[in-house]
Amino acid sequence: MKTLIFQGSPHEHGDTAYLTGLLAQRLSGEVRTVHAYRCAIRPCVDCRACWKTPGCRINDGMQAVYAQIRESDHIVIASPLYFSELTGPLLSVMSRLQMNYAAGRFLHVQASGGPKTGALILCGGGDGSPDRAQKTALSLFRFMNAKLTRTILSLQTDAVPSCEDAAAIQKTLALAGAWNREAAAGGL
Repeated sequence: MKTLIFQGSPHEHGDTAYLTGLLAQRLSGEVRTVHAYRCAIRPCVDCRACWKTPGCRINDGMQAVYAQIRESDHIVIASPLYFSELTGPLLSVMSRLQMNYAAGRFLHVQASGGPKTGALILCGGGDGSPDRAQKTALSLFRFMNAKLTRTILSLQTDAVPSCEDAAAIQKTLALAGAWNREAAAGGL
């Protein structure tokens, strides 16, 4: 089983990192993480080269991520909420999925590999809503050929950190258990 986590938090020991770390520790198989704030991936520049030929012209760390997306069984998008949206650096990295969109739209090929299962982890405090971030994530999952099946929310982190959010912890452990059982049953 291969899982790819897109980590959108700037904090190595923050709320989002806690839940993704808990998930990664419990998952069997290979788990890779793309840290949006620390990776060497530039945003899409809309050069439109991917409209005519498969692939992205920008030669950076995203080339390896494209391969990881194709090979993954599960994709996780994890982010704190900033103004009710995924973080800017995460959106910047994910803008490079434009290549996958163009492959399907203009070249009529599936660039992201076989079907995958997706999970969304959102953390935040304050009075914002996760709705906008959830909508954005649904689009991103689509361009990775992943179906969102679980959403884990820890939305009162200004009062209760995710490491004390019993519901979010339980849902994270349940997700790991479900994916591990699926792998054991299906030989992933």
